[in-house]
Amino acid sequence: MKFPSVPGRTSDGRRVHLPVDFEGEQTLVVLSFHNRQQTLVDSWRGFANQLREEYDHFDYYELFVTGGRGGMLPPSVMGGLSPDNARRKLADNTVFVPVDKQAFQRRLGILGEQTIYAFLVEDGEVVRQAAGVLTSTTAEALESLLSEYESAQSQWSQANGEAAEESSGG
Repeated sequence: MKFPSVPGRTSDGRRVHLPVDFEGEQTLVVLSFHNRQQTLVDSWRGFANQLREEYDHFDYYELFVTGGRGGMLPPSVMGGLSPDNARRKLADNTVFVPVDKQAFQRRLGILGEQTIYAFLVEDGEVVRQAAGVLTSTTAEALESLLSEYESAQSQWSQANGEAAEESSGG
């Protein structure tokens, strides 16, 4: 399934268009719908940041799906003046996505806003998905997928290099 094409705004105010602006060849996208889901998002953050350090081809984004179609976000979403927002530190890779929540959920095949969802995206295609808190089983599976991808890319690059040497007479 294709990851839906949506506009967004980063925590520092830059406009982005997803999935085109995802930077990783493999990108983990964690979707949340409510501020109260931040602890679930946090369960993914530390592990995802470790994976970013280990795998050059991997990146990670936290998408906060805000609803609405106007492109304007309420002050409370972007930080606001509430004590909760003052304590909540936004990650550099947080993207606010002001879209029709129900249509977005339908396109991703998710059932509602009761939990968060994680998607592994390659070239705009969702290749794996999970819901809720990060478990050790899901973490192991994700790391295995990244490792296999990196190994396959390395073998592909090596084979192309050898073919180029042969064709040039080297």
